[in-house]
Amino acid sequence: MIRWMQPGDVPGIVDLVRTELVPLSTRSHPRDSRLYTDVRTRLRRGETLVASDGRKSGPFAFIHMEFRGSTMYIDMLAVHSGSQHRSWGTELMNRAEKYGLSKGCIESRLFVDDTNYRGMRFYEKLGYSVVRDIKELKCYEMYKSLLSSYGDSNPWNLMNAQW
Repeated sequence: MIRWMQPGDVPGIVDLVRTELVPLSTRSHPRDSRLYTDVRTRLRRGETLVASDGRKSGPFAFIHMEFRGSTMYIDMLAVHSGSQHRSWGTELMNRAEKYGLSKGCIESRLFVDDTNYRGMRFYEKLGYSVVRDIKELKCYEMYKSLLSSYGDSNPWNLMNAQW
């Protein structure tokens, strides 16, 4: 099931960051309690959906979004290695994009490490394209129009959807 993050999900999200995201990154990352603090601080700046086996189960995947004007930024997306290739990442992205539309966003942006080839292919399959190479950060910025991505969907209907 996909649901909104609950306070008790933070340790599971930090574990997903530690096991699924940190190994993919070329940048150095804090360890243990500092990583926990850094992730918890980032989670407070936006909204987070999690995939779990139930309302009280810990997350095996999550997506964290931030909103600035008409732009939604995908800050973090992780799926536990044992749950990958089961469409959880795609479903979390779809839900995030529709939620972004409901908040008045017309575009989605994200950053992906330049060595994360699987991530790049994943986002490209979802309609994202590279808009710039940020060499000093060793990452690419990717973009997707939310309005054109949902074809005949009326964005005003999505804006009024129940979340």
